[in-house]
Amino acid sequence: MKTIKKTISLAFVCFLVVFTGCNKNNDDGGATATTGAGGESFTATVAGASFAASTDIASLIGGTISTSNGMSIAAGQGSTNSGNFINFSIIGYNGPGTYNTGNNLTNANIIQYGELNGTTASAWSSNLVTAVLGTLTPGEIVITSDTNGVLEGTFSFEGYNGQNMTTKMITGGSFKINLD
Repeated sequence: MKTIKKTISLAFVCFLVVFTGCNKNNDDGGATATTGAGGESFTATVAGASFAASTDIASLIGGTISTSNGMSIAAGQGSTNSGNFINFSIIGYNGPGTYNTGNNLTNANIIQYGELNGTTASAWSSNLVTAVLGTLTPGEIVITSDTNGVLEGTFSFEGYNGQNMTTKMITGGSFKINLD
C-alpha cells in the first residue's frame, strides 16, 4: 500500500509541475461556470457536486500535446480558485477517440481529481496503480475534437485516494482547452 501512496503522490506532484506553465485567461473571476476569454471550459460532477474550473488569471485551464521518445502525449487540466483540479495525461495519443484509464497495469494513462486544503493536497486517481485494486470503474476520456490548437472532449472515472482509501465518482466531465 505504501507503493501505491507514493506513486499517486508522485503523479500528483508531477502533474502540478507540468501544468504550472499552461495557458491562463483573465475573464469574469470564475463567478460563473461559463467558458473563459479563449472559449475554454473544464467542468464535471464530483461526488454529486458541481466542479467548474475558473477562467480568471489566478487559476488555469490549458493543455499540451508533446512528443517524447517518439510517443505522443496529450495532457490537460482545469482548476478552481481554491486549488481543486482535474487533470489527465494520455500516453500514446493519436487523435480523437476513446482512451481508458485504470483498466490494466500496462495502461499508463491517468486522470485525477484533487483538492487543496490549505497546504494539504488530496488526489483521487484512475491509473495503472488503481487497476491493481480491481474493484474500481475504469476511467474514460473521449477526445471529440483536436483542431486549430483546441482540444475538446468528455470524461468520467472513479478515483481512488491511497492516503485515506476512499473513492470519488467523477461524471459528466467535459473540457475545451487551448493547447500551448
